[in-house]
Amino acid sequence: MLEFEEARKKVLSRTRVMEPEYVPLAKALGRVLAEDIKAKEPIPHFRKATMDGYAVRSQDLSVVKEDHPITLEVIEDLPAGKISRTRLQGGKAISIMTGAAIPEAADVVVKVEDTERRGKKVIVRVRLAAGANIAEIGEDVARGELVLSRGTVIGAAEMGMLASLGMKIVKVSKKPSIAVIATGSELVEPGTKLTGGKIRNSNAYALFSLALKAGAEPKYLGIVPDQKSELRKKLNQARKFELVVLSGGVSVGGYDLVKDQLKEFGVRSVFWQVQIKPGKPMFFGTRRHHLVFGLPGNPVSAMLTFQLFVRPAIDQMLGKNKIGMPAGKAILLDNLTLKPGRKQFIRGILDQTGMVMQVLPFPFQKSGILKSMVKSNVLIVVPPEIEAMEKGEEVEILFLD
Repeated sequence: MLEFEEARKKVLSRTRVMEPEYVPLAKALGRVLAEDIKAKEPIPHFRKATMDGYAVRSQDLSVVKEDHPITLEVIEDLPAGKISRTRLQGGKAISIMTGAAIPEAADVVVKVEDTERRGKKVIVRVRLAAGANIAEIGEDVARGELVLSRGTVIGAAEMGMLASLGMKIVKVSKKPSIAVIATGSELVEPGTKLTGGKIRNSNAYALFSLALKAGAEPKYLGIVPDQKSELRKKLNQARKFELVVLSGGVSVGGYDLVKDQLKEFGVRSVFWQVQIKPGKPMFFGTRRHHLVFGLPGNPVSAMLTFQLFVRPAIDQMLGKNKIGMPAGKAILLDNLTLKPGRKQFIRGILDQTGMVMQVLPFPFQKSGILKSMVKSNVLIVVPPEIEAMEKGEEVEILFLD
């Protein structure tokens, strides 16, 4: 039985990065950059006004005092998108909109609120230093600057930056395909009336959603009853996928058929059973470059082992800069009594309302309590040798979302 860190290393060491592809900018949200992005031009590429107001010379404002405004002649109205052909002279002003290019010889923009317009004249009541209310060339991004690094997940801000840089097409990592299979003769689909001994198939929908959220392209292949022939048929359907995730059938019961059938299917076993709680009876193997995960059947164990092992594999396949769940520290809000021997991942509810993050362990930690995953937003990580943790202790946490 492998320790958690060693098992994770074995997964990642067998995970290859996907080939890149090009997508239109409009479809790049949530994708992972497959190249560094450097600016080919500065942003902004001209000096521009950051306020509606009047472009003037700062030297004309040098005589302004609280009780001594100056009056300037307005010689032009300049909207955004237009260039003034006038070189500003002393005693003159140009009305200017936010975003418009600064006229030659102007070095200050006076806000409308600090002026009073009277026909072709404007009264200015403030003294400003050169550069006030002006965005200089390259103020946001300099020419040649590394703006976005390979492995960055493209969010809304990154979309805006790519557009600003003129990127109509974006080079991103291909999404890995992942087959999701639920095993167990006791399973029925949602909407089916329950009869004795049957349960609804929650795992496939949870795992499908986790895969989709991680950036993969999942496909649900359905439920497989505890029959070797049916499992073989389903595995044949999964041949073309980069990852295969099965839930259930990996423990030691008489109907736990997954491990043996995967071996017959040509999957080379890397490990079975990990020294963690929940999620001990987990299988991982490879078939050529394809990754195969056999996750426990209990809902919590299935979701947690996906987060701990499958998600990092997807992250690495996508070439992300950050692999796996984000980590942090929090103060424990209740005592914990534990059975040592395995690294434990305790579901917890994080409170971020104060100056310090605090975490309350969810009261029910059985691996069949799916509600604990609904209510919890972090995992409290407990080393295998720990028997108890006291309220007020600092603990390591992993963010589920």
